[in-house]
Amino acid sequence: MMFAQINTDPLWKNILSQVLTFLYSIAHYIGVVIVYLVNVILPKIQVPGDLVDPIGFLAIITIFLFLTQVAKNIATIIVAVGWILIVVRIVLLYWN
Repeated sequence: MMFAQINTDPLWKNILSQVLTFLYSIAHYIGVVIVYLVNVILPKIQVPGDLVDPIGFLAIITIFLFLTQVAKNIATIIVAVGWILIVVRIVLLYWN
């Protein structure tokens, strides 16, 4: 007699698994592209295949750090412009 297997994993575990699988796939493909480019640019150096995934993950972390730095700079500019506009408004109110 065969029984139907019921998936008892919570929804968050399933979603987390899918997100991590997606990130791994992206990291792997980025690593493959980087290793390919290194092998094309420097043909005498053969990058081992077991470095594909670490290179891909480091590339993703680097991209994330770059994006957060850009976002931080944009936020700093927005805050500075906000303070300048408030000071200008106070000065205009004082003169009127």
